Amino acid sequence: MKKNLIKKVFAVSLSIAMACSLLPAANPVTASAAAPYVSLKTTFKTLKVGQKYKMTLKNNTVSWKIKKVETTDKTIATVYGKTTSQVMIKGKSEGRATIRVHLKTSKRKANNTKTLRCRVKVVTATPVVDPTEPTKTDATVTTQAELDAALKDTKITKITIKPATAANFVIAQGSYPNVDLIVDAPQSDVENSATFKSITVENIKAETFTEKATGNTFTWNAAKGRFVVSKGASVKSVSITKPSSKVSIKVEEGTVATINVSAKVELVVEGKLPEGAPAIAVNFTSAAAEAKITTAVKVAVSTYAKIAAVFEKGAEDSTIKLETTNISATVTNNTTKIIEVTKNDSTKQPIAVGTQNSTVNATNTTTPVTPGTIGGSSSGSSTNKTPSSDKVITPSALQLIVSGSSFGVETVTRSSLNIWSTNEQFVISGNGLRAVEYTLSAKAVNKNWSKTIATGTLKQNTDYPIKDENKIVGYYNYLDIMNVTSMSNAPVGTPITLTLTLKVKETDKLSAGPVLTGTTNEFTIPASTADKSIDFSTKLEFSNWK
Repeated sequence: MKKNLIKKVFAVSLSIAMACSLLPAANPVTASAAAPYVSLKTTFKTLKVGQKYKMTLKNNTVSWKIKKVETTDKTIATVYGKTTSQVMIKGKSEGRATIRVHLKTSKRKANNTKTLRCRVKVVTATPVVDPTEPTKTDATVTTQAELDAALKDTKITKITIKPATAANFVIAQGSYPNVDLIVDAPQSDVENSATFKSITVENIKAETFTEKATGNTFTWNAAKGRFVVSKGASVKSVSITKPSSKVSIKVEEGTVATINVSAKVELVVEGKLPEGAPAIAVNFTSAAAEAKITTAVKVAVSTYAKIAAVFEKGAEDSTIKLETTNISATVTNNTTKIIEVTKNDSTKQPIAVGTQNSTVNATNTTTPVTPGTIGGSSSGSSTNKTPSSDKVITPSALQLIVSGSSFGVETVTRSSLNIWSTNEQFVISGNGLRAVEYTLSAKAVNKNWSKTIATGTLKQNTDYPIKDENKIVGYYNYLDIMNVTSMSNAPVGTPITLTLTLKVKETDKLSAGPVLTGTTNEFTIPASTADKSIDFSTKLEFSNWK
């Protein structure tokens, strides 16, 4: 019996030993069997437009190296800065894309290549506005995308195009009456179809700034460049300010109302005006001494400085006016007609066809100031004052925007009228460098109603000096009338005209200049019912300067 007990104990022990041998060890060796595979830092990433992200490898135990990186849509997410261990991802625009990362290792003879993927979602960044910080109103752009974004931002009032490298820009049709556009792009071409508050060209590629819009005002500070006005486009004025610059203006059946020159420059005007278009008014200030114009387009030159003028074929019927004493014009006539030069005493001297470098001198007397300028003689209101030699050269046409709302049946019972100019430029120069007084009034046609809309003084703006050999001889100024006024008792449905008068302000020692007057085309406040507001808006041009 004892022998049987020993057998049973041995059998049980053997069974337990066999069972224990089948259990896992207390400290198993699993490094090779369950080692994690190489992978990307993440397989899904959300980026904002413009945001960057560094993608790296993890669990890289067998020396995998990045050999190639691809994106399924470069316009949404782009890749750059690849090394053997990382790559940069940047969100470009809203959408989804997949990034493929191709790997290879030299540690294996087989299964030594691998492709990893990361899905990228790009969302539009939501700006967080800090109420303690002022609103950003200026934008400097270097790419077309940045320019498009700035134009969409209604808070921006000044846009500077300033790329670091060659990058051409195209501005689509649009109206930006509160935006000043500045172009500082010496390696770029610009094509513009939009209207702005003002456009200033500081630098441009030698080839072209192409204008396709209607109604823009330009200040050209670039040392060189070509300004093309396309067919159907119209430019109110171009002011050329940089000494020793060479500027070419080409009209391709587009129009330019006025070119103002206030420095010694070489100006070339070429191309073709539309059928029946008036001559381009080219004004030379006293700061433009020794300037030269060569034109193959009909122009009407007005000068306060000694200049040279070459008229090529196509410039038939052009004219020159010497506005003051002690100046001259050296004229070459290569056209098919006589070129007429009017001296400052109103006498005329014809320049025959084929004449080369004929000099016409001003006389020692000057007639009263002609339309388009104010200043230069006494108003007669104070005989003891010294006559002013200040001069204000106006644009050929001044555009105003008129808008408002009216309540009424036959006459306006409650209404408001908003009037502002589109920042037309005036060149003010002379011994006093003083201010200009303006009055804007409204009058109904064939109705007994009139009202003064706005009065004020256009003060000197010293931000834009005109220099001659580093001496300030004048300033560029802008007339900007912004007035909200009651139109009580104004007739609805009846034509109304606006009249603007300007004169150089009188001082203790200098007399005032003569009054310059311009009248708009007619506009009408729409007829409305007593309980309904009618909103209206129109654009007018002062073209009838007297």
